[in-house]
Formats: sequence, structure tokens, C-alpha cells
Amino acid sequence: MTGRKTVFAVVAVAVLIVLAAGCGGGGGGAVEEEKPKLSGTLNLSGSTTVLPIAQEAAEMFMDENPGVTVNVQGGGSSVGISNVAEGVVDIGDASRDLKEEEKNLGLVDHKIALDVIAVIAHKDVPVENLTKDQVKAIFTGKMTNWKEVGGPDQAIRVVIRDEASGTREMFDEKALGKEKPVAGAIECNSNGIVRQTVSSTPYSIGYISLGYLDNSVKALKYEGVTADKENAVNKTYPLSRYLHMFTKGEATGLAKAFIDFVLSERFQNEVVAREYIPMTQI
Repeated sequence: MTGRKTVFAVVAVAVLIVLAAGCGGGGGGAVEEEKPKLSGTLNLSGSTTVLPIAQEAAEMFMDENPGVTVNVQGGGSSVGISNVAEGVVDIGDASRDLKEEEKNLGLVDHKIALDVIAVIAHKDVPVENLTKDQVKAIFTGKMTNWKEVGGPDQAIRVVIRDEASGTREMFDEKALGKEKPVAGAIECNSNGIVRQTVSSTPYSIGYISLGYLDNSVKALKYEGVTADKENAVNKTYPLSRYLHMFTKGEATGLAKAFIDFVLSERFQNEVVAREYIPMTQI
């Protein structure tokens, strides 16, 4: 009997060892599969509005993937779209939709955020609100003095974006009805320079992406509506647009991994939500 008990005990111990091994050695759970390590170089160019998002995403993505190098450049939406269409970059950043003549380039759209364009003025301008007609008249040169909209008897200095800018494309279409801006307007090649120019130029007016708005300039209401995230989402504020990352064909490889990272709940809620409306809220 003693021999049988010994054999049984040995078998029982062996069974327990096998079960323990199957459970990951002591109840630690199933061993997770290691994700394949990414490596290589990814190039992006385009919208200066998307630029800060792309740069922060690049830094975080490279931290998580040491074998990857992500190069990010600006240049404007039109540059980004043409670059990705021609294969110069892997991802083209844009703050506007594709034009009709760009829709046959084989590009795939990845919306990454909802942006809002704010009309801004120098802090000393006492005007608080402008109608759509007043904004159009000012930026097309039909109104040239602040007294015409309830302000002081001072000439209005108009500040606009350059022609390659997606911000300007959208503003010209939605606010100006595709009319040309006034001749002699100060042209700037980024949101940051528009803000700096308006903040340092008395009696000036311009427009910037909501993400660049700070207390160095004054945000004006548009048709009595404040430029903010809530009013853009509920569609009461009309000067809003999506931000995009375009790829030539469906995103694959590093481009797909990077765009998936940008659209991840973590990045959208922790980074995009600081300045824009994340896709997770739309």
C-alpha cells in the first residue's frame, strides 16, 4: 500500500507541475505575444496647423519605437498633398479637404481632429463681435476703418495666411465667399506668425487656428458666436474644419502604425484634446 501511495503522490505532483506551467508558472496569466519591433524612417510634410500635433506624435512614437526615425516638416497643406502624391513623403498633413483636381491622385484621407478658426484682433481694439458681412467686407477691402464697425477712427490692418495655407483656403471659402483678400494685406506663412503680427500691430485683424489662440491677441465673436470647441461640435460656429493626414493609397507599414498611434485613445485624449476636438469626441 505504501508503494501505491508513493506512486500516486508522484503522479499528483507531476500533474500540478504541468498545470502550473500551462498557467504561466504560478498564476501570472497567459504570456502576451511580443509586438513586432518597428524600424525605419517615416517622412511627413504639410500643414503648419497640423505641424505641432505631428511633431509631438513623432517624439512620442519614437520614444516607444527606438528603431524608428520620424521627420516632420511644414510647408502648408498644398505642399503636403503634392509631396505625398509624388512619393516625396509618406504622409501629407493638411488642414483642408482635397480640391477637385486633387481627388484623382489616389490619396486616402485619415481625419485626425476637428479644428476651429478664430478671427482675432490686436488687444487694444474695443470691438467684440463682427457679423459675417463685416468680416467679409474687412478682409476684401470694402471696409477699411474700425469706425465702420463701432470701433475707433483708425485704419484696419489686415493680416492673412499665404496662398499655400489650408487655413486660408477654408477662411477664403467660408468667410469671404471665395473673394480675393484685400491687396496690401500682410501675408504670413504660419499661424504663429499671424498671431505674433496681430499682437504687435495696432488696429490689426487676422485669423488663426484655435490651437494657437492665447492672451496675446483678442478673439472676436463671429455672428455673435464664440470660437470654441463646443460651438464647433454643435455646428453653431461655422468656421471649423477637419485636420487630415493623407497617404498614397491605404496606409501600410510605418505610416499605418503612426496614424493608428495618432488616432489612439491615449494620444487623442491626452494631446489632441488640449487644443483641438479629438476624433474620439465626434
